[in-house]
Amino acid sequence: MIKAFLSRPLWVRQHVEKQLRQLDGMLNEMGFEIRTVGKNVTALASPFEEVVGVLKSCDCAIILGLPLLRVRAGQLKDEAIQEGFALPSEWNQIEAAISIMLEKPTLMMLHRGVAPRGLFDRGAANVFIHDFHTLGPKWIDDTLPKLKDLKAKVLSKR
Repeated sequence: MIKAFLSRPLWVRQHVEKQLRQLDGMLNEMGFEIRTVGKNVTALASPFEEVVGVLKSCDCAIILGLPLLRVRAGQLKDEAIQEGFALPSEWNQIEAAISIMLEKPTLMMLHRGVAPRGLFDRGAANVFIHDFHTLGPKWIDDTLPKLKDLKAKVLSKR
């Protein structure tokens, strides 16, 4: 089994949760053992320490930048926000940074419509940012080639 850290919000809409369960099943069939703090890993230390420990024990990371925070008004760099946008979980950013710093193969995926800020900003880190959309279950099948590449990368390092 390939131990894979899955970074995803603990709360998502019901239809997305159903699709994530399908993704978990597909990952399991591919030989990935998924570990997510708060889902199937209980934090016994601070969340940050737990994430570091789990990532150290994993072979790779999958970061799903799903919409969690929706911004409708405010200011961004002295400019009023004209059009609302969504942001991923701050933990997506933290977990991606830890994975990259630990030099783990890291698959980063950003939901269409989520602002590409921080590590999801293309070029911010030496990781390609793939896009996806949970409008229907097709995105899970579309993810398969990326997961095969991630698996091959992990296996080539063994």
